[in-house]
Amino acid sequence: MTTLIRVYDTRVMGYVPPIAAGLALAAAFTASPLTITALPLAIGVIHLAGRGLPDAERRSLQAILWAAFGARVAVIAALFLIGLPSHSDVSVGGLSGDDAYYFSRAIRARDLMLGFAAGKYDYFVVSDSYGQTSYLQLLTWLQVVFGPTPYGMRVLNATIYIAGSALLFRTVRRGFGSLPAFVGLIVLLFLPSLFFWSISLLKESMFCGLTALLLWTVMALPAGRRVPTITLVAIGALCLWLLGDLRRGGLILATVGIGLGLALRIVLARPGRILLAAAALVMVVTAGAVTQPLRDRFVSAVTTAAQVQAGHVFTVGHAYKLLDEGFYMYPGSPEGLTFEQAARFVARGAASFALVPLPWQIESRGELAFLPEHVLWYLMLVFAPIGCVAGWKRSPLLTCVLIGFALPTAAALALTNGNVGTLLRLRGLVTPQLVWIAAVGVVAVWETVLQRSRRSDTGLVIADQPS
Repeated sequence: MTTLIRVYDTRVMGYVPPIAAGLALAAAFTASPLTITALPLAIGVIHLAGRGLPDAERRSLQAILWAAFGARVAVIAALFLIGLPSHSDVSVGGLSGDDAYYFSRAIRARDLMLGFAAGKYDYFVVSDSYGQTSYLQLLTWLQVVFGPTPYGMRVLNATIYIAGSALLFRTVRRGFGSLPAFVGLIVLLFLPSLFFWSISLLKESMFCGLTALLLWTVMALPAGRRVPTITLVAIGALCLWLLGDLRRGGLILATVGIGLGLALRIVLARPGRILLAAAALVMVVTAGAVTQPLRDRFVSAVTTAAQVQAGHVFTVGHAYKLLDEGFYMYPGSPEGLTFEQAARFVARGAASFALVPLPWQIESRGELAFLPEHVLWYLMLVFAPIGCVAGWKRSPLLTCVLIGFALPTAAALALTNGNVGTLLRLRGLVTPQLVWIAAVGVVAVWETVLQRSRRSDTGLVIADQPS
């Protein structure tokens, strides 16, 4: 009898862990079905990211990706706990005003679709042309299918961002090598600003993921991968269309970026082409400076950008100015720019994009908290030129494509922004390209220092030997 009881107890106790796990999973799915749906996606992404790599690299990569995903889930869980007293508010857990606005707009659209009580203001908000993107449609439909998902959507966005980062890692590793790829990946996953934007309810994660997929497609086409060319072209076209829908001017910037990257690869391949391109550039600049119709077109284009920039200056927050002081006397459109004033505007825009805010220009605690990351931004700018040279030696095409993707976006941001907070946020659009080039520069400097140290040590040993 005692033996039977022990056997029975053993069998019963063997079912307890699976039953407990099933109940916990059911409770979690009830609380946030989108979170439980996103978890298998994250597992698949991290597994595929290490596929085909040497065992040591695969384990290192998956450990980094799991640490990045786990840290994001922990922060999302903390936001959930902090927001417990106010979960009836549609703006609960918002990391910013735009964060809360996007989610509340999706909830209003869901209520209208399901026939819940709604007022005229709900119709006005939902039908507003501002922010009408495919991401907002996705966010809305997820609220319909899974119910209100302020935290599950954050987990999904974190998964998309990690997938894009892993895809960039595989692309860069193939061109630049393992060490630069790992250095860039760690920065990209744990840089504080990108970390928090990757768990927001905004379109940043999807934009990063699509950009990574487009860059991978561009690199895969000439490499003759297993994926058919027609499939790669279709993927690239879809990415371009979605990027244009997600952000105003996204299609133009992405197309110009691809064209610029390929043009750089062709021009820089031969010294003669470099000389011809430099001569052509000098002729164009000279003609633009002395020919009145071209000067007028330049001033007109700069005036259009200056109007957008002046609008940012008069927004709430820490503003910075690119025009001469007289153009900011009142919130109006800058008119009457001379050619010299327009040229100064462009030069100041380029310098401001790289340097603002200078340490002595910091005005708020938020900017002070951002200072360590801002110093890292300066370091990336320092190592980027070195990385361009070192990257060209390893993979000319990848180096040119990364530069091509970054420069048009950087130029557009430099000439149209006038708010420090907005600038710090939007720099994240070019950081995923800049960080890999800077990582190559860091590794190249480190390898050079090691080589010199080894040569010095070898010389000392030889000198110490008796003759």
